[in-house]
Formats: sequence, structure tokens, C-alpha cells
Amino acid sequence: MDNYADKLLNAVKRKGNPCIVGLDPRLDQMPDFVKATPRDNLDRAVRRSIIAYHKCIIRAVAGLVPGVKLQSAFYEQYGIGGMQAFMDTVRYARERGLVVIIDAKRNDISSTAEAYANAFLGRTQIFGNSTKVIDADCITVSPYLGKDSLDPFVEACKAYGKGIFILVKTSNPGSSDLQDRKLSDGSELYIRVAGLVNRYSEGLTGELGYSPIGAVVGATFPEEAMRLRKLMPRSIFLVPGYGAQGGTAAMAAECFNDDGYGAVVNASRSLTYGLGSPGISRSEAVKEIKNRTKEMIERVNEAIRTKTEKRSA
Repeated sequence: MDNYADKLLNAVKRKGNPCIVGLDPRLDQMPDFVKATPRDNLDRAVRRSIIAYHKCIIRAVAGLVPGVKLQSAFYEQYGIGGMQAFMDTVRYARERGLVVIIDAKRNDISSTAEAYANAFLGRTQIFGNSTKVIDADCITVSPYLGKDSLDPFVEACKAYGKGIFILVKTSNPGSSDLQDRKLSDGSELYIRVAGLVNRYSEGLTGELGYSPIGAVVGATFPEEAMRLRKLMPRSIFLVPGYGAQGGTAAMAAECFNDDGYGAVVNASRSLTYGLGSPGISRSEAVKEIKNRTKEMIERVNEAIRTKTEKRSA
């Protein structure tokens, strides 16, 4: 079975950068050229508008970046039409050769966790047939129900060559409310979660030395990222917070190992929204998205080079 970490890092090598483009549909902020007229079928108009814009974005970035990250909540808020567009986007991104990460932060008791794992990563029994449903490459999951709730996702990674990113130190300011809470041994809760991630990673490393069991570590907490990088050397970090949330390329670079690998950096609305006038043309929108993505790639790659050169000096 293929190892997800190898798949992701080989895609990073081919594209020459670790940048991921986030797809968070916001109908009110999309350019006019993709907006369908609702008329008598609102769900159809939602679906058409979202997939039209996401095809535009994916065409713009498919040759530049290794993957995309779909934030499921932004699709779910639009109901049936949004979820149809979600499935459309997953399929189209895969057709264009991109690694597909679903940011859903799912989990529950073990039986429910298994259902989530089946839906997003594996197969579901439907009328006697074993069927792929969403078939993403990776999903974000919460660790806060404990190890038995994570086991089904880990088993799906083993069985289907998929990956997970476990929430460890997230990019939002309120993450400190729980994740930084001190335990009886004096360490923070996020450090305990990092230890769990690392134990899962043992024995699951692929040819490139990394595990399909990764961690979400925000670019907005670079000092914590430095600690976590040492505690989870075999795990790939999914790094949110770059751009609109205030994270910089230098901050994100702390999530990488000395080999220049070990993390992927996501940016969403800073790349794909606020393009100018709502009346912007398709060609102008594509050009702007490409330019923003290229700028991010240049900044992140330079920050990683600077960091690795300092450590090797």
C-alpha cells in the first residue's frame, strides 16, 4: 500500500514548494463571472457558482502547488448545493493531479469515528457493495476524545494509503484556552497530544522518512512550533495561519525539519478573495490568483532556505 506521506512529499518535490491553496467558498465575495442566477433552484445555483470558481482557482494553481485544502464548513453552510459542490471540487482537484486535504476536524466515539474514516478516507458498505464516498487523501481530526477515537482513522491510513492531521497547536488566538493548559507533570496539553502523534508515527514511516500521521501546527505560534518539531520528527505538519491570520513565511518555516521538508503551508482567502472589483474578468482573476500564489511560494521557499542555512552554519 502507498504511503500518504510519500505521496505528499513527492508532490512537494515535483512542484518545488510546500504551499497548499485553501478552498473556502464565500459566495458573497466571489467575482461576478462565476455567479449563477438562482431563479427557481437555489441549490443548483449555489453548486454551479462554487464549482465554477473553484475550477477557475484550481486551473490557476494546479501547475504551481502540490495540493489544495477544502474547508468543509464553508461548503456545509450552503446546504445541499454546497455539499454537491464539495464533491465536485474533490473530484476535479484529483483529476488535476492535486493532493486533496479535507479540513473537517472530525471525531467522535470509536464507532462514529470509524464512520467518519470510512466516509472521508476509506470505503462504506452501501447495499452490499464496498464503495468509495469522498475519497480524499487526508483529513484533519480532533484528538480530544482520546486514543480510541483516533484508532479508526489510523487504521484507514494503513489500509488505504491515506493520511490524517491531528490538531496539536492550532493557529487561532483562543487555542491557548485548552491546548496550553498545564498538566500535573508541568507540561502543556498540546505537548501530551504531540507525544500521542509521535507514538502513532512509529513504524509507519514511508520511503522518505515521514509518517502519514501528521499534526496541525499554526504558523502563528513559531516558538511552540520549534518545540513540536523536535517532538514529532517523523510527522508532517499542516501549517495554517499564513497570510490573513497574521502568520509570516519566517514563522511558518519553524515547522520544517533541517532537510527542508516536514510541513505544508496553507493559505486560503489571502490568495483567492479580495481580487479587486466584483466585475473583474476571468483572465484577470486567474492572473491575480497565480501572482499571489507565486509570491507565497517565493516567500515560503526563501524562509525555509534561510532557516536551514542558519542551522547548518
